[in-house]
Order: sequence, then structure tokens, then C-alpha cells
Amino acid sequence: MNLDFLESGILEDFKQAISDHDDFLIHNYSNLDGKNKINVIFSARDWIHIVVNGMPNVNIYHENDDIQSINVMQFIYLIDLLTESIQQIYRVLYNQKNYNLIKDTSIFNKSISDDKYFSHLRASFAAHPVNLTSADGSESEFKYFASWSTKHGTGDFSVYLYSNKPGEPDKKLSISFELLVKYAKKRYLLLKEFSKEIERQEKEYNNKWSKIPITIENNPLKHLLILKEENQNRFGNYGYKEVIDELIGLFDAPMKIPTDNKLYINFLNKLKPAIKEIHQNLQNMNIIDLSIYPFPRTNTVEKLRGLRYYLEKFSEYFTNPYKQRDSLVLYHFNKLVEEGVLPKYASLDMDIRDLRLLYYTWLEKHGASIVTPVSNNDFVNEKVEIIIDDIYE
Repeated sequence: MNLDFLESGILEDFKQAISDHDDFLIHNYSNLDGKNKINVIFSARDWIHIVVNGMPNVNIYHENDDIQSINVMQFIYLIDLLTESIQQIYRVLYNQKNYNLIKDTSIFNKSISDDKYFSHLRASFAAHPVNLTSADGSESEFKYFASWSTKHGTGDFSVYLYSNKPGEPDKKLSISFELLVKYAKKRYLLLKEFSKEIERQEKEYNNKWSKIPITIENNPLKHLLILKEENQNRFGNYGYKEVIDELIGLFDAPMKIPTDNKLYINFLNKLKPAIKEIHQNLQNMNIIDLSIYPFPRTNTVEKLRGLRYYLEKFSEYFTNPYKQRDSLVLYHFNKLVEEGVLPKYASLDMDIRDLRLLYYTWLEKHGASIVTPVSNNDFVNEKVEIIIDDIYE
């Protein structure tokens, strides 16, 4: 029997479902009922990957009896790992203590459930064969001890169970590799349902939030603060969190710049469409690329490309608090002033919000673009009826 019975495409589809909906899953399951349940899904996914890719390498027909016994143990352990992972994912996604096959008896056709009987097989052939509490998986007041496992006798593999009850005859316990494969496959196929369930949950979640209107403010900064809260409620630390924070920093700049502020006001005005897009996309629960981002792209400007190293190092000044005390920051800053990328009145003593506004404005002045090369903004949710085109006018 070849043990490549777990179709890898099913796992790949499940992994893709997690990837496609990772923001939703992390936001909703990172702190559910006071527990980080997304880690359960990630852990189970990773170990199922090991089972699927490792199972075909287990030789349960090895010619050496001792090695075959060990390989059968591996085979059973892998099935156990698979089924436990499936059960864990089910408990998280469906918020239930037990999964839907907990009482299933269709594989082994015993008086107890397939799961309980498999646990008995696992105990007898792999987990603790020298300390068994039952001869058949049901409760017993006596202890049992398995002989070595062997391919001789009925079934694909067998053990004799010895009892600590004086005079009780030995009992033979056999396993069928085919039935174990069926048991594992039936549970593995639940991954298909899990993939659909993840997609269903996000659709339901998005539909619920898309019906809750987001307040519009004419003041850009107030509007951004509302969007920040809405993004947190709907997407947590994902969605548009970073770009909203950056826009808040720019629109909250005190504008104590020692020159005419018209240049900087014009730059802020160019960013206002991004606020409208964020509003509409959050309302639609549709996180797509914006047509405008506040950080100008410098890669299309020859002069700025030549100063890439200094630009990257100085940009860290705004995102890394340790860089604000780094002596090299002044070196990179002075180089940009020397090259005329920054004006001579720029200073590291300025409010960091003003300095970032000045920096972005002058990058755009030198030809760096805030416009996204390819915009996906044609793909909007037509259900939104809120009109936002006339704000800030």
C-alpha cells in the first residue's frame, strides 16, 4: 500500500484560503474569548503539512520486523497528529468543543466511536502498549499489556493483549491499514469544508460591517481620526492602519515652517483624495490599492535614484525612534540639504510632523510621484450609497 493517499491539493487550497483571508482571520481570532485562537489554526496547518509530506516516506511493509513495527508506530502517530489538528481547527472555526465526526462509527463499525477505537489502537500499537486500560477501547477495571506487534496472524498487524486479571485468556487485537487510511482520509477531507467556511465567515463579517455607515467629517484630520477608529474596529492592525497613521501625522503637522506654507498646503490638498478612497473602501470592506499614497515614489527620478541610500536612511528617522538619536541621521540629512533635495531652512530641530511634511513635499517637488502607477479603484462596491465626492471642497 502506497501512503500518498492524502491529496496535497486539498491542503494547498486550505493554506491558500488562510492566506487569502489572513487579515480577517488574524483580526477575528487573535483575541477571541480572551484567547489567541489564530495560533491554533497556524499550528495545525503546519503540522498537517508535515503529515501530508511525510506520510509517503513511511514504509509499513519493511522486511525487518522490528523496523516495520516502528514504522507502523510512525504511521499511527501521523494519523493521530492529522486527526487532532483537524479537530482543533474545527473547534476554532465553528466555536464548538467537539467536531462533527466525534460520534461517527462508519469506519471501524465498533460499539464505540471511530475516534475512541482509534485511540485504543494508538495506545496498543504505539502510544503506551505496556500500560493499557482496556482490551477493546471500552472502560475496564483491569489493566492490559500488549505483546510485540507483528505482521503475523490476522489483519495487517497484530498484538496480543495480556491481562492483569488472573486466569483471563490473552486477547488478539489486529489492525487494518486500509481502514486506518479511510479513517484518516475522512477527517482530512474536512479541510475542504474549512476552506469554504473561512470564505463564508469573511463574507458574512464584511456584509455586516458594510451596512454600518462611517461618519463623514469635512475636516480632514477629524475624518482621518474617525477612519482610524473604523479601521481598528473592522480590520485591527491591518487594512489601512499604516497609511491612515501617516496621513494623520501629515495633516496634524503644526505648520511652523519658516517660509510661505502654500507649498505644503498644496501637497496636503493632493492627499485628500486618498482620504475619500479610504473612507469608501472601509465602508465597502474592500482593502485595495489607493490611487494616491502620501510617501512619494522616488525610483522614477534619476537624481533621487542616485541618492537612494541617503533617502532610505533618512526615512528611518520617521519610523524608528532610535534613529532620532542616531548621529548618522544628521549626516544623511545634511547630504540631502547639500544636494538641494531639502531646503536650507530645514532643520532636525523642527517638529517631526513638520519635518515629514516638508520632506514628502520636497520629494514630490523634485518629481517623485504620490500617484499609484496602476489603480484598482474601478473595483468598488456598488452597494455604498454614501456620497463623499464633495467633501473638503
